[in-house]
Amino acid sequence: MPESSTIVAFIGAVVVLSVTPGPDMALLVTRGISQGRKAACLTALGFALAGVVQLPLLALGVAAVIQSSPLALDAIRYVGAAYLLWRGVHLIRNASGVSMNAPGRRPATALWALRDGVIASLTNPKGMIFLLAFLPQFIDPAEGPVGLQLFLLGLLMKSTALIVESGIAIAAARVGSLVARAPETVIWLERVSGVVLIGLGLRLAAMERLGR
Repeated sequence: MPESSTIVAFIGAVVVLSVTPGPDMALLVTRGISQGRKAACLTALGFALAGVVQLPLLALGVAAVIQSSPLALDAIRYVGAAYLLWRGVHLIRNASGVSMNAPGRRPATALWALRDGVIASLTNPKGMIFLLAFLPQFIDPAEGPVGLQLFLLGLLMKSTALIVESGIAIAAARVGSLVARAPETVIWLERVSGVVLIGLGLRLAAMERLGR
């Protein structure tokens, strides 16, 4: 592994990147405000669990192959866009015209929140390309096998990001709890969450092919 000073610099960079506004942050904050701490934290956990797929691919070099294949990138991109659009519409339809106290109203389940986080991370091609571009900067071939270093640094990155994003999720949920006394406000926040998901889906679908 790299030296301790390099690890400290790496963690600092990950913290900064984790709090930088972006699609994942938008999803996390709106989920926390509209659906509470549990849903937001599970979404953050979903971002981290995507590493179960991403990190082995990165360590094995498959990420480089995917990056060089426009067809593979497009397939990932469109599948992810379709899922985000569907989830966004689903959220808006469930929130529209339904009272917070109505028996038919169902909050987002733990599985939905977790799955949203995993899929949002996995189906954004830029996420894998970012890992491929960011992690090698902290690799020292003299310190051991490069693949192992990539995997361990990726694991450290995901763990650090999970801690930071969980804090953001809890903060967003606290904001949400302040407005929870006004049911109509929560319904509108869920609609905003749906719009955010739709926006992310459209953004992903319209994204120019990487490498052009």
